[in-house]
Amino acid sequence: MLLSLWLFNERFTNIVSISFTALVLNELLMIAFEINTWHTYMVLSEVITLLVYLVSMSALKTYFDLSFIWTTEFVAKVLLITVVSCAPMFIVKFLRHRFAPPSHSKLVAAA
Repeated sequence: MLLSLWLFNERFTNIVSISFTALVLNELLMIAFEINTWHTYMVLSEVITLLVYLVSMSALKTYFDLSFIWTTEFVAKVLLITVVSCAPMFIVKFLRHRFAPPSHSKLVAAA
């Protein structure tokens, strides 16, 4: 939220749209990063959550400016905030897996 306020001096409705969309995407990505074995219900849950959020954006027109949401500026700002917030977790998880792999991956590599 602070990054949204600092980077983008816009209407409050637009800042809320950007930061809340980035938050929802961030949470969906964090869940995806933690899942080791994907099942159909997990994929459906992630997709349905995203779809419900997108539908709620169109239903709550007082909170979301739909003309702004369909711009490339909105998408770019949401992606920027999402990448900045998810990148540290992804980098730490990658480095941990690279330098301290789980024991089952060591056994597979040795075989």
